[in-house]
Amino acid sequence: MGIMSIWAGTVPVAAAWSQDVKLISFPEVGVPNTIPAGGTIYSYVKMYAIPGARLDADTKAGDWLVERPVPAGTELVPVNTRAAFKACAPYPGSLEANGPCFLDDDGNGTFDRQARDNITIERKLKPPVPYSLVDVSVLRSDAFKRVILFQGANSDSLRFSYREFNDDMARPAFTEELTIPREPFPAMIMLKNLQIEVLGVSGMGLQYRLIKVD
Repeated sequence: MGIMSIWAGTVPVAAAWSQDVKLISFPEVGVPNTIPAGGTIYSYVKMYAIPGARLDADTKAGDWLVERPVPAGTELVPVNTRAAFKACAPYPGSLEANGPCFLDDDGNGTFDRQARDNITIERKLKPPVPYSLVDVSVLRSDAFKRVILFQGANSDSLRFSYREFNDDMARPAFTEELTIPREPFPAMIMLKNLQIEVLGVSGMGLQYRLIKVD
């Protein structure tokens, strides 16, 4: 499903935003790499993204009692509003608005008001804060990741570990140990759906190049 925002001028003005799926892989096909024992020779992760904003300057946000610093670079997710654009900092590990929140009243690319959260009354920002439109990405709890690690080599074989992560990204849901016969370098090998050219093995690790991902 794609992002269902409507863009007009400098800010998104849609009434609803849907999450888009971003697929991120490493390394680039055809680029030589050197990975030490225990290092990742391939990774693939599915992330979720939504069109949002990023603060371009330090500011503060809160209520009349306490205002806390909000640094430049803070990413914000969009929220429905009567203003031209409103966005809030999300809960950690999610794309759900939490706070602080910022409002651009006239759509000129600068936030004019702020609030502690999405329900607190907004207060004027002094000075206004510029922002940029960016895709905000997050690894949700139901995201998926897979990696292949180089586990070392001896005179006869190359050892690898294949791991899949799901739900809890802190620990693998599936692990498989793989052993490939060692041949004179350079040599072509297949790991899962990867075609890899092994250029050599040294004390620095595995020298290789990703050729193809099926």
